[in-house]
Amino acid sequence: MPMASIASPLLQRRKDPDEEQLLKLFWNRAELKKELAQLRRDRERLMDQLRQQESTNLRSQQRLEQLENLLVDPLQASNALVYYQLRGVWQQCHKRLARVARELTERQQQREDQHARELFRRRQDGELAALDARIADLDQRMQAALGDHEALVKRSQELSGFWNYFRRRAVNERAAAARAALDGVHSQLERLQATRREQETEPAPTLAGIGGAGQRNINLAIIAMAQQLLVSFAEHNVAGLAREAALRDLADVSYGSIAECQVLGRTVDAVVRKLDTPERLNALVRRRAEFLNRTAQYRRDSDKVPIADSFAVVPLAITDTGEPRPADDRVIPVNVLADEYWDIYSVLLG
Repeated sequence: MPMASIASPLLQRRKDPDEEQLLKLFWNRAELKKELAQLRRDRERLMDQLRQQESTNLRSQQRLEQLENLLVDPLQASNALVYYQLRGVWQQCHKRLARVARELTERQQQREDQHARELFRRRQDGELAALDARIADLDQRMQAALGDHEALVKRSQELSGFWNYFRRRAVNERAAAARAALDGVHSQLERLQATRREQETEPAPTLAGIGGAGQRNINLAIIAMAQQLLVSFAEHNVAGLAREAALRDLADVSYGSIAECQVLGRTVDAVVRKLDTPERLNALVRRRAEFLNRTAQYRRDSDKVPIADSFAVVPLAITDTGEPRPADDRVIPVNVLADEYWDIYSVLLG
């Protein structure tokens, strides 16, 4: 055999480890390039966040410097005090809406979870009862088949002697058939028992979120709270002034002279102090939500937020008992949805 043909496999075997090492280096290089690209993307993302934070800090610093300059002038300081007092009213009302949305969402989720678990348990109990009935029936059949088989085996043992050969063979055949039937019933019983164990240990379902009807009810309660807060702060137009303060910059508003600002500040404080207790407020909101449920309109069946035209005005009061309806003809010509009072859309569901 030529030397070249012998040396070729030897050289090939020597090259294989080198080629394998090259392949490993190639794949390692590819993985490193992927990691490097990911690190670059992470770096760009963090740089964007840093630039945004720096921009936010710069705006905050500018507002602080502007406020400091305003506070040097007593008149501007008085206007600034009223301005931030009104913004505080707006923020407090928004927080109330957010708290209502959060609390009602948690309660509705708990109710729907409990309802789903109860439905699951009822269905599971029904299925288990049906399985128990089938298992009991099969158990009776198995006991009967076992009794038949044992009787046939005993009868076969009694038919001793060669003169009973044919009779014994017939009995043995019947015993074998009874045994097969017994095994079949036993297999069915084991399968049913395994199915029952699986269904008995099946976990209750977990809901991903609350249903559409629940979201609608929560949104109506939020709108009712927004209307009730508007009624509470309608005196001396505190609600309107708070909305103006929330929408405009401090430099764009003026509340008059120092004395006028002081009077307005005391007025706002008096209106805030007259706000109903949480218990009374919640009772008023529930009654108002019942009324809104009768008047709310939706563009589509799948919508969770009613159209703003459903609430063109705000009734000043809702009856305490009986059918929920306005207590009288007094209304506030404000649409809390259209005017986005208390930043209501940021807390509505859906």
